Amino acid sequence: MEGGHIMTGLFLRQFAVMLLVLLTVACSGDPESNPAGGPTGTGVGSDPQIANNTDDFQWQLSGANNFSTGGGYSWRNTGTAARVNISNSISSGSGTVLVLDATGRTVWSGSLTNNGTFTSQSGPTGDWRVEVLPSGVSGSMNIRVQKD
Repeated sequence: MEGGHIMTGLFLRQFAVMLLVLLTVACSGDPESNPAGGPTGTGVGSDPQIANNTDDFQWQLSGANNFSTGGGYSWRNTGTAARVNISNSISSGSGTVLVLDATGRTVWSGSLTNNGTFTSQSGPTGDWRVEVLPSGVSGSMNIRVQKD
């Protein structure tokens, strides 16, 4: 009878370990991604609002404090160029916005501190990439990329 208790205890411990492993895998997720298909960041305001539609991509973050992130977003452009609008109010930090065409070639890059509307170089239609790369930024950011 004592052997049965040892087997039951061993089984319960193995079951508990397996359950812990399964729960860890199920709950782990990728902490650097969000539903819009790109990374979240660090610092205050680490959840940007993103609208990623064909021919119209928008990335906004208000009330950021020492915000940094890396990476980017796949964006469908049915045109051969993009219009980039940057309207930021940054009190500290720096960063870059990159737009890459469907071949991966950088067709536009600019500083997050340069507000205005800019036009990219030409590239083939398809899945382009928008990379928003703030580093230690405090303030508000609004970046929009549209088919030109």
